[in-house]
Amino acid sequence: MEKIPCEYIVWNLLPTIRKEFAKSMMENHNLNQKEVAEILELTPSAVSQYLSNKRGGIDIIDDQIQVEIDKSVRNIVKKGTIKFSKEICRICTLLKTKKLAITKPEYCKGCDILCETAVWDILPVIRKEFSKNLIERHKFNQKKVSEVLGISEAAVSRYLSRKRGNIKISDNKILEEIKKSTDRIVEGNDKTAIIETCRICNILKSSESKIPFKR
Repeated sequence: MEKIPCEYIVWNLLPTIRKEFAKSMMENHNLNQKEVAEILELTPSAVSQYLSNKRGGIDIIDDQIQVEIDKSVRNIVKKGTIKFSKEICRICTLLKTKKLAITKPEYCKGCDILCETAVWDILPVIRKEFSKNLIERHKFNQKKVSEVLGISEAAVSRYLSRKRGNIKISDNKILEEIKKSTDRIVEGNDKTAIIETCRICNILKSSESKIPFKR
């Protein structure tokens, strides 16, 4: 199943960047695992997993990116005023710009700062609404919904039972846009669900919705 761009970033790219930050902090600044964990807001065991390549398994071999990673770590450690998340986003953007990770699709805008929020908070809500619309308005069964949205039947079941995506969208304009998206998904190809998911995500992020964004 193809991942939404922000899912790829959260599950593959961010762990790699955190691994490189942890290594640089220990090798170049003589910090221990506990100190690294505090700075990166991780547990010491998570830092240990990064250092042993159990997380962040992608290796960055581009020398220019490595220089920028060391610069980011130096800024975080020495200056102490730069929030590590901003530096992670800076390196993530560099990787995408150099096409060393993914080529960011044109339909996915503004995910650099909000990618983790998008994955954990926004996508489940969108998928829940898509699932409901496909079943109620287009008479899809759960299997067909899972196929067009690229998720498992078990996930569809959890969305419908509100075990996932339990934040309610009350904005009628957004709900109308969701209906338009599901119509396009029914009529479209295997890329349409990703395109429409990103489109609704961008609408939600730019609106005064009730979803708890963390900026």
